[in-house]
Parts: sequence; C-alpha cells; structure tokens
Amino acid sequence: RRKMAPAVEVTKISIQPENLCPIDAPLKVGVDFSVDTPLAAARWELRYVADHAHRRHVIDLGKTEPVALASGAHHFEHEVSDFGVSGLKKSVVVNVGLFLAVLFDGDEEVIQISMVTQVVEKNGAILRLVLNPLE
Repeated sequence: RRKMAPAVEVTKISIQPENLCPIDAPLKVGVDFSVDTPLAAARWELRYVADHAHRRHVIDLGKTEPVALASGAHHFEHEVSDFGVSGLKKSVVVNVGLFLAVLFDGDEEVIQISMVTQVVEKNGAILRLVLNPLE
C-alpha cells in the first residue's frame, strides 16, 4: 500500500528583489513551510520555465543537498546568482515565465511552488518581476 504524500503548508514566501529588476540580477527566495510527517531526504530544486509558442525551455537554477527534516516548521532560503537565460533568444525571454521551487523527498515530488515571472523590455534593458503567489 502506497504511503500518503506528506502534507505541506507554505506560510510565507519572500522574494528579493521584489520589484522590477534586471533579468540577470541575483534572486533570493525564502520559504517558510511546515510538514506533517518527517522527510528523510528533503531537497529543493529551483527552475525557470520560459514558454514560447511550441517550445518550453526549462533552466535549472540550482538545488540543495538532501537533509532529513522532522515534522513541524522549517525555513528554506536560496540565492540564485543568475536566471540563466543569456543563451535564449530575446523573443523567448521577453514573455511570462514561471520560477519554480520544488520540494522533493528523495525522488518523490512533495510540493511545487510556482511564481509567475513577468519579463519586459524597457529602454533596451530586459527586466523581470517575480510575483509572490501568497500576495
């Protein structure tokens, strides 16, 4: 019999910077969350998904080392130095994308937090705005 997936409650998400900023500026994300069962090998993966017409570009932005988490409240924080879109065409990047923070326990996906990301061009500069899904 398959064990029940852990229940995760996300209580707070912080995104720095929280305003429009250059696409290649560092991004700091923090998540306050609680789990109802212990996770033996909890790890976060961060990705950026740029959707363009019929192609989806998924860019890996880093992951954390697996750690054991007790049931209860936890805080995750990670800094991404670069959004990794420099190799993509401008037409692909200047669009609405998704910044994803995905919690795994081993190879099992526990929760995916999707943050809509607006990318615009202003005076020749490409800027991004990551929206907080809890606000």
